[in-house]
Amino acid sequence: MKATMKTFNYSIGSTIKLTTRLLFLMVALSLMACDPGTPSGETDFAAGGAAAPLSQAEFNRLPAEQQYQVASKLYGTLFRGITADEFFDLSAGIDNLQPRNSNFINDTRKQLSTDLHFDVISQYDKAIDGLDDELSNPDEALARYTFDDRTDLESNQRPRQIPLARIKDYPISRDLYVNWMAYFLANTIMYSPAEEMESSDMLDVQRMYRFLDSNIKEKATIQEMVRSILPSLTRWRVARTSQNFALEAFENYLGLFQDGSLSEAEKLRTPIIASLPESIENAGLACGDLFLTRASDDYLIGQTDFPNTTPRLILEESFVVTCTDVYDVVAGHSSLIPRAAEVIINYFFPGQGLTEKRLAVRQAILNSNPQTYEDIFTAIIFSREYLLSAHRPKSFEENFLPLLDTLKWDVKANVSPVRKDIFERMASNESQTIYLGGMSWNAMSLKIGRLPSVPLDALSFGNYHKAIRESLFLNTASYRGGVSEAGDGLIFDVNDDLHVFIESLSLADYIDYLFLNTLHRKATVTEQTGLYDFLVNTRNYTDTVTVSGVDSEVIRTSQYINLTEEVFDYISRLPELYYFTSIDQ
Repeated sequence: MKATMKTFNYSIGSTIKLTTRLLFLMVALSLMACDPGTPSGETDFAAGGAAAPLSQAEFNRLPAEQQYQVASKLYGTLFRGITADEFFDLSAGIDNLQPRNSNFINDTRKQLSTDLHFDVISQYDKAIDGLDDELSNPDEALARYTFDDRTDLESNQRPRQIPLARIKDYPISRDLYVNWMAYFLANTIMYSPAEEMESSDMLDVQRMYRFLDSNIKEKATIQEMVRSILPSLTRWRVARTSQNFALEAFENYLGLFQDGSLSEAEKLRTPIIASLPESIENAGLACGDLFLTRASDDYLIGQTDFPNTTPRLILEESFVVTCTDVYDVVAGHSSLIPRAAEVIINYFFPGQGLTEKRLAVRQAILNSNPQTYEDIFTAIIFSREYLLSAHRPKSFEENFLPLLDTLKWDVKANVSPVRKDIFERMASNESQTIYLGGMSWNAMSLKIGRLPSVPLDALSFGNYHKAIRESLFLNTASYRGGVSEAGDGLIFDVNDDLHVFIESLSLADYIDYLFLNTLHRKATVTEQTGLYDFLVNTRNYTDTVTVSGVDSEVIRTSQYINLTEEVFDYISRLPELYYFTSIDQ
């Protein structure tokens, strides 16, 4: 593997350097004592340089459509969508788009940094699961969604389903943001519970997700979170042996990889990499009295009666005796936060061609001294570089879930496969078109986490495209409105009557309306011409109406659904639907 050299400033955990260890413990205790509890209000963390935030003034100077594209990129990154009706005041017509909010960026940032009151979030949790006032006794008949209900907790898949439901239903708030960050991190190499492994199970998925959710919510530092996760059963079930534990701790959390091809000169320049094999061996020996028991003993952390007593040098500077010392060294290493930033940034700026940009954004964030994962995420998603310049494939969650919002999907329409068990199908059911694993995008399953680049091979993308097109776009009953117990939808109201606003739109305006809610732009002249000819002359979905001697095409009320499906069928074939695109300046 390719060597990665990080600067090293200090270490902790050495039995030789007792004073250093005591100082670290005092600092850690003081940080805990100063913990203000569950925070709310705006974060004061801000990066500069390549990670400088997009200002509200810059956002407001963009044309209306581009403002909507930026807003949709921001929301879509969080698996949410904002409809054209919500973003624009459409009373003046599609040709005169006017954003409703001149403070959108600032307001969204404030919302994502503000916790909802417990009573408010409890109402959402009650609705999702059909819970009583004590947040217990789930009733499937009252629940908005259904989840895996198997009694075997080691196999029950609910822990990978419920995060998606909460992200989908929670209002834009820090509660949504925390759940999204926890889900994101649980799919990285740093925190994946690796459920695919024989030694891991769904209880590990639940433990890892709850760990991430609670620690992020309480604004635990990156150092505190890594120090807490290293000795956990879930981490040891992934590593399995003491030697492998040491190797993965150095790779996953510090970005230090072995490289046997170093020349003598390179070894002198990068001694920490050159000595990494010895560091792994020594750390493994320090952890040697710990082991993972066999399957018949439930894969628990066992301990021998013969702990190491010899100080051993790791990472060129720290002496360790016990595994506790190893935990301390890793959590206190100067490469910890740079590695955390690197892992996260890779997902937002993937690909070899963006190496310099990734490094610039990473350095800008590090220069601002981030302490929490939330600091890093917030710097990235609000950065000018990401919102205006980033061009990358959308994950299925970043595409499908926002479309549920913008198409005004209603679970009460009860239309397969997007009905009450939508998240069970999406996260766990291998036979479903919307199953993430069918797109090589398994949730909280892979040992190495999800790769930064969304899989776009023929099979993975074919399943992705099919899920968007067939399960949603052509499944108009799920979002049209007025179906079964569904309320107002994209086209019809709760009484199955055509929305007055929709009825007032010309054919061209209606096409633009559909484009806005999916591609966040209006149709081009070429697209309008081609679709107009196809819908009017080939499909015959309109009637010709003459007013004051001028002929115009009016959509037949009975043909809105068919016409919508035709337009969405076209949109489903456009590459841009599957990408977060850059904004032309």
